Amino acid sequence: MKTTTIVGLAAIGALALSACSSGGGGAAGGSGEPVIDGTLKFAINEDPGSLFRPANSSATLSYVYPWAYESPVYFNPEGEPQGWLAESWEDTPTSVTFTIRDDATCSDGTKLTAETVANNYRWIADPANGSSFLGLVVPADAQVENDERSVTLTTATPNSFLLTALGTHPIYCQAALDDPDSTVSATNGTGLFQLAEAVPGDHYTFERRDDYTWGPEGAPTGATPGVPKEVVISVIENASTRANLLLSGELNLSTVAGPDEDRVASALEPYTQIMGITGGFVYSQAEGQPTADKNVRIALTKALDLDALMKVNTAGRGERATRLAVTPPQVCQYDAATPNLPKTDIAGAEKLLDEAGWVKGADGIRAKDGEKLELDFAWQTRWAENAATAELAADQWAEIGVGVNHLGTDYGAFMERVGKEGSASELDVIWIAPNYPVPSVLSSFFSGPAPTGGNNFGAVSNPEFDRLVAETTGSTGAEACAGWEAAEAEMFASADYVSFAMRPDVTYGRGVKAVIQPSGMDTYVTGVTLVNE
Repeated sequence: MKTTTIVGLAAIGALALSACSSGGGGAAGGSGEPVIDGTLKFAINEDPGSLFRPANSSATLSYVYPWAYESPVYFNPEGEPQGWLAESWEDTPTSVTFTIRDDATCSDGTKLTAETVANNYRWIADPANGSSFLGLVVPADAQVENDERSVTLTTATPNSFLLTALGTHPIYCQAALDDPDSTVSATNGTGLFQLAEAVPGDHYTFERRDDYTWGPEGAPTGATPGVPKEVVISVIENASTRANLLLSGELNLSTVAGPDEDRVASALEPYTQIMGITGGFVYSQAEGQPTADKNVRIALTKALDLDALMKVNTAGRGERATRLAVTPPQVCQYDAATPNLPKTDIAGAEKLLDEAGWVKGADGIRAKDGEKLELDFAWQTRWAENAATAELAADQWAEIGVGVNHLGTDYGAFMERVGKEGSASELDVIWIAPNYPVPSVLSSFFSGPAPTGGNNFGAVSNPEFDRLVAETTGSTGAEACAGWEAAEAEMFASADYVSFAMRPDVTYGRGVKAVIQPSGMDTYVTGVTLVNE
């Protein structure tokens, strides 16, 4: 059993944010004196939807909820757990116990208790609530108990990363759990800020909690000079507009991607870069699908120039994906994908397809038993680069006599198509690029039940992968990484999943200085201060 107690400075990513001026970026020069009761201005690219995180897995919400909510632990940039709402913890492959601090207060004035923390996990674990975090954060077979100060979650199935999944999930106060609708457009947490105004689709204004004193050692309180009085998060869909506002000094923080990123990057320094997989696809292994044949999957992958696909998908700003879990906190760091995915080999691809009975016809398209090898390729149009990448992949498959039927749709329609029962029997290739800090969560997309009983969209079945995963679940945290590397190597070598691109999601700042190096989205929230530039 591993026991950890918090020590030293809390690396929650405290900011020193310079007051914006009309000239120049960065934090150089100026008096550095704190701005008393200033306003921090932050922009996001789309509305986050409901602010009740247990029922909303939107990535955009990850930029909003951390202003008001805290978690039992956080991870520093080295991937080491640090205490937050938990004073200490013990973890094994089948259990986690948190000892909850007794001085944290909710924004509604009630005291945070261990029972409330436990109830957060119970809410997710209740199938009647339909939380998308059941099976991802809270295992389906989890049992949750608490006493006056501690919370214990146990599971029959070993899990190497229980601490990471459970410990970093935001904790909502009891009234929010009793009535989730009460925090759809409001907040009720223990964080340094609370929501004062919500205008969905336009802006969310947070106010400082002057009574906040329970941050980890070294973190600012509500009375620390320079902590903003307000944080205004604006919804600005147009990237050019966000870029202009950053460059003119009307915003402090924002993400900017696409063509506008070059001009922002040439003038401003990144505040934080959060890596994520952007390009990848799974081949259907449903019975009767041509891609259920391992050699067909390998052949299709050999036909691709994955480096070229990566450059198109990331607009030249990314790199090849290295493993399943690339987002912070980086508990595991290894490259299982690049050395194991089948290498480009057109002649080898054609030989494998010939041997599998898929022979080119007069029209140049391969066929077997009267059935043409035409791939139904489902991808989503949320980013313009996806369409260009899908077209390039189709061109490369065409060189070996494989046709493609493009099924590109918006995100909502895409999820409806791939998430329905039997979807793997209708689709051959599915664009999927899920991101989460630990591989045990992501493996549910490539093993286990298919929709609607699970997230295995391609009905992938690899017994050797499953065996290797089972062998490594007896270890926790970094100790499990070697086992996961071996399991992923098997998955990539079998072309079960082809992840080919990752790129940083960059938040640019004007006059922003990190007091402690940020390691994730919540790390530029607690500890924000404003200083004169």
